[in-house]
Amino acid sequence: MTGPTYVFKSFDEAKKIPGTPQGCLWGVYDKDGVKDQVGSINLLTPEVVKEASKEIQSGQHVQLDWPLHSLSHPGFGRKLFSHKILSLKESLGAYGFDDEIHINTQSGSQWDSLRHHASAETQMFYNGLTFDESLTSQRNGTHNWCERGGIVGRGLLVDMVRFYEKRDGSSPNPITRHEIPIKDVIEAMNEQGSVPRQGDMLMIRTGFIRWHNQASDQERKEGTFDNSQLIGLEACEETVRWLYDQHFAALIADTVAVEAWPPRRDSPWKIHDWALVWWGTPLGEMWDLEGLSQECEKHQRWTFFVTSAPLHIKGGVGSPPGSIAIF
Repeated sequence: MTGPTYVFKSFDEAKKIPGTPQGCLWGVYDKDGVKDQVGSINLLTPEVVKEASKEIQSGQHVQLDWPLHSLSHPGFGRKLFSHKILSLKESLGAYGFDDEIHINTQSGSQWDSLRHHASAETQMFYNGLTFDESLTSQRNGTHNWCERGGIVGRGLLVDMVRFYEKRDGSSPNPITRHEIPIKDVIEAMNEQGSVPRQGDMLMIRTGFIRWHNQASDQERKEGTFDNSQLIGLEACEETVRWLYDQHFAALIADTVAVEAWPPRRDSPWKIHDWALVWWGTPLGEMWDLEGLSQECEKHQRWTFFVTSAPLHIKGGVGSPPGSIAIF
């Protein structure tokens, strides 16, 4: 089985789509006149997946989902995860249990689907879906990834904690609005000996999960629920143009928003806009990259085979990743 080969024009030469900024990729993945709902996950063709499978050498594997109960003080007014265990003795006369959970898919390790975020200026989601249309439509939901067979390919970890600790002696405080310049990401990749490929799933370790795991409950409340500033990539023209040139299948981080938070309101370079809206590139947020970083260090390579099985929900807005990295 073979899949399409995607060749992209440069940022400045990309086809201009009315009502969108230069560099928008709407229509690139459309087929037979049908609007695409999968986005850059299309880059994970059978050929790309087969090549990625060569990363499996030792058979060691690491799950990348942060435990669902971990985020003790979700921000932005989101509900806390809850888990209830139900005895079956009285209801069924059986000696066993069921369980029920409540989860806001944005309150832990997550995928942002292509219907999670719309451009504030246009009120449009990926590939021209309007906010009003989305109110009664399942378009751009997570089910599209599931019906395609889930998400499978090569992951590339850029360990910024490791890089900064080696270069500077310490890494930035992850509960400050520290903007990671893309030049530092490139330097860190070069130091690791990592070379990105089209269709890679880029993962950025900032240290937020490590901080949260080590913090007291009061520190967590002050640093997440009460705090509006968090570490992430610098959202600027240089970052957006570099990300465009790489054509990653997904952008993932261990922090709350991938980009430094909050975004600058007057900036045309918000990563949420460019990734989710203009390119159709899913964002992975609050992934647990701690064990992964250790495994990469042990193997002295920062690429690996990765799988993800999002929740199969029609029109899903977000999902735990259900992701495993295999070496």
